Amino acid sequence: MFGDFSNPLIMKGNFRFGFLVIFIWLTEGAWAQSYLNVQVSRGYTLAHHQELRDIQGIPNIYKIDYGFVLNDKAYHEALGLPEAGLSLTFMDHDNSYTGKSLSLSGYMQPQILGNQRHGLFGRLGLGLSYVQNPFDHHNNPLQLAIGSKVNFFGEGQLLYGFWVNEALRVQVQGGITHISNAARKLPNSGLNIVHAGIGASVRLAEESNPAWKSFNHPEVEPELRKWSPYVYGRFGLKSIRVLNYRVFSAGGAGLQGAYRYSVLGSYLLGLDVDYNEGYIQERKEVNRHLDEPISFHRMRWAVVAGHELHMNKLSLVTQVGLYLRRPHPSHPLVYQRYGLLYRVSDKWVLGATLRAHAARADYMEWTLGRKIW
Repeated sequence: MFGDFSNPLIMKGNFRFGFLVIFIWLTEGAWAQSYLNVQVSRGYTLAHHQELRDIQGIPNIYKIDYGFVLNDKAYHEALGLPEAGLSLTFMDHDNSYTGKSLSLSGYMQPQILGNQRHGLFGRLGLGLSYVQNPFDHHNNPLQLAIGSKVNFFGEGQLLYGFWVNEALRVQVQGGITHISNAARKLPNSGLNIVHAGIGASVRLAEESNPAWKSFNHPEVEPELRKWSPYVYGRFGLKSIRVLNYRVFSAGGAGLQGAYRYSVLGSYLLGLDVDYNEGYIQERKEVNRHLDEPISFHRMRWAVVAGHELHMNKLSLVTQVGLYLRRPHPSHPLVYQRYGLLYRVSDKWVLGATLRAHAARADYMEWTLGRKIW
């Protein structure tokens, strides 16, 4: 039923990352209000590459959440006491090449504008998605968006809600959902689905029990207006299409300074280097078919800048990297990094980040970092 996964180490890594994401906000709750939320939406699958036209459709999307208000940390206060919790999303993709999907994610939903009666909310959800019909050479060759049954799930929404009474809120919402496996198994163009719909929220209790309270506790007191140096090591795996989807190792290192300007944020600036065996073998294979081989650089050096959104020990990282020299003439000059870091102690950091070139994933980086001083 669940398919033949040829890379068990990668699958274990995917599950660990997914569970980490799901626990992000479930582990936060102090005694607070709890909610049951439902959404019903219609979507449209974007063909962001020409090869994806065959898998377009008008998906039906059904979502149910269990959420609670976060109210016991400084960053909760800074975000206006956001709602967070666990979400289950079912999609009928209106396309036989994709079939149906079921996703489990953690979400956070702070209020952007409004008051206690009505307001505009933003929502971010991250987790795992099971897709019924991934690519198969013989049985599903036109499915070029999804290469594996288990994938990463990311979602952003805007919601407008109105409290009918103390226990019931009605809402309209719109957003975009992305499902892909971070290039661990090709093809992996990914599903991008825009959607809109209606929903409702029922207050279950004025106070609810905390869940897994030790994960993101105790509260860490930040050192504000100070630069802190970190060194990072990263490891990943990359699948290469021109080599019959073989998987190769990739690794890198980084030296980074982080300037903590507030409870919520830090500015990041640093230097990256990576050695990607998949990229190297791909370039060798391309050169093998050329009369005049194109030279390329095996080590990819770059300067990086970005931002870190702090949620106590957990943080959301977004970065942009600029290669100091273009790895080869047709290689992108800029890359992006998105992901999560978790501070296991005052000095040590664990993380999972996606390295990408525009809309195309490079590889998932499993990260170990240390604060130098």
